[in-house]
Amino acid sequence: MNWSELEQHFSSARLGRYRAAYGGDEALAAQAYVTNMLVAEAMMPMLSVLEIALKNGIHRRLGMMYKRDDWWESWIGDPSFRWQLHEVSNASAKLKRRMEAVTPDKIIAELAFGFWSSLFNVHFQGLLWKELRLVFPRCPKPQRQRHTISSSLNQIRDLRNRVFHHEQLLWLHPSLIELHSKGIEVIGWLDPHLPTWLAPNDRLPAIWATIRPSLAAASTTG
Repeated sequence: MNWSELEQHFSSARLGRYRAAYGGDEALAAQAYVTNMLVAEAMMPMLSVLEIALKNGIHRRLGMMYKRDDWWESWIGDPSFRWQLHEVSNASAKLKRRMEAVTPDKIIAELAFGFWSSLFNVHFQGLLWKELRLVFPRCPKPQRQRHTISSSLNQIRDLRNRVFHHEQLLWLHPSLIELHSKGIEVIGWLDPHLPTWLAPNDRLPAIWATIRPSLAAASTTG
């Protein structure tokens, strides 16, 4: 397909950043767009492992803390959790629309990454942090601070959103490989065996090594 056809389907605004990165060379820009799709695909194993292991780790700890599987029900009436309860309500409504059972496991699966990362915000320091720090038993003590965990999760959340919304990944700052490494580090904080288990199916480092020389020939901003 020629460049004008690609612009018709993907928009000139979306493709323009790739063309600008290569000084107007449309062939290189089109290849970069394909490369971006491939690295987005390669990010999925790490993002999947991190998100699912994180939400289940939090679910276990808060279930123990509140002594119930539907621990969010303990927040009803507390204005500190207004947004989180709204997200739970939305998750429940989605399940009902799909005529699925509204169970704790279903709610947990439905809640988005932003819900989980929000539990590490500063205003939950005194409410949840003492319990939630135990979600990361292998995080080195100097790093096992609420603000460090929160910052790392927010970086991963932003990356996840970029991947899921098909945004540009090739010239991010920090770079994609740095963000990937941060995700692997957080997974290791959850369980040091998980990164080893993931590694054979994690293609991002190998793909990044092959495309890095071509990226060095271009420059743009995230």
